[in-house]
Amino acid sequence: MVLARDGREVRQGKGGGGGKRPVAAVAVPPYANRTIIMVCVLAFVLRLPPESFAFVPAYFFGTVELAGPLPTAALWRGLFGHVLIHGDLTHLTSNIAVLWLLGDVVEREAGHLRFLLLFLAGTVAAALTEGLLAADRMAPLIGASGAICALMGAFLWMHPRFGLLSRRVPRRLVQGVIVIFALLNAAMTLVPPPAGSPLAEVGWGAHAGGLSAGLLLGALLCLAGPRRPATIG
Repeated sequence: MVLARDGREVRQGKGGGGGKRPVAAVAVPPYANRTIIMVCVLAFVLRLPPESFAFVPAYFFGTVELAGPLPTAALWRGLFGHVLIHGDLTHLTSNIAVLWLLGDVVEREAGHLRFLLLFLAGTVAAALTEGLLAADRMAPLIGASGAICALMGAFLWMHPRFGLLSRRVPRRLVQGVIVIFALLNAAMTLVPPPAGSPLAEVGWGAHAGGLSAGLLLGALLCLAGPRRPATIG
């Protein structure tokens, strides 16, 4: 295997004269990420009820008045389904924009299955971390930002082979923004904003859980190596 001039991996195949010719790697179409995006948009358009899909920490961890975890469908539906629900158009479009940018890159590098495992792990880690840190465990958690933060954490380890972010300057710029966001998030998690502040409505704990899961799993993905690229002859 050799590197093409644009940095993509290529394999060498045998030419007609017995020599070797390069066989270019082909980027994996990000089917899983685009499907997640479409489902989130569809859930918003259909106005799925937040109370049916939100993650309520009290259902898992319990409260003084409520035992937990409750073995109900609502618990598991909320644990995974909260990523589909967004409070308003700004919430949806901001999450979708980041998911479109980073999700496509991570899926192309990791492959469909590992991308989905990373997204789901970030979903669960975000919900559980938010539940552990929440001052009010009856406050519902909605939105895909925790799972997206897992993609951010994984991206910090990556050296994409395809697209704009395969170039050093754009990649470093995006990774720098992620590091700044992670530091801001850590500050907000350690010193929560006052009640009543708009910042108090942000799931900082969910972001922290997603970022942590992404950093850990991203490191494991790097150790496992990139997905085996498809080839064209």
